[in-house]
Amino acid sequence: MGLFTKKTTNKVSSDSDNDSTITLDNGNVINITRTIDCLGFSCPRPQLMAKGAMNDAKSGDIIKIVIDNPTSMESLASMQSELNSIHLGTVFSDQSWKVLLQKN
Repeated sequence: MGLFTKKTTNKVSSDSDNDSTITLDNGNVINITRTIDCLGFSCPRPQLMAKGAMNDAKSGDIIKIVIDNPTSMESLASMQSELNSIHLGTVFSDQSWKVLLQKN
């Protein structure tokens, strides 16, 4: 998870090169505006990256944060008021979580 290695790139992208939709457990299909790759990072880096992305987002934008650190994943949903966002859901697949936040 990056404890002894250093990740060399920060990937923040529009979803032109990623899946642009994701299906939640309840069957709702969400269109992703932007993806933030936090794989390999631990606290507080994913939270800071999410905060930066939400500051840049427009109202209604949906941000997908891809994360593999359980502690960071749990804290993102609880930060929704600080991020001025709504937590739409979290999906686990491919050894990582996809946390979906919508800008208010």
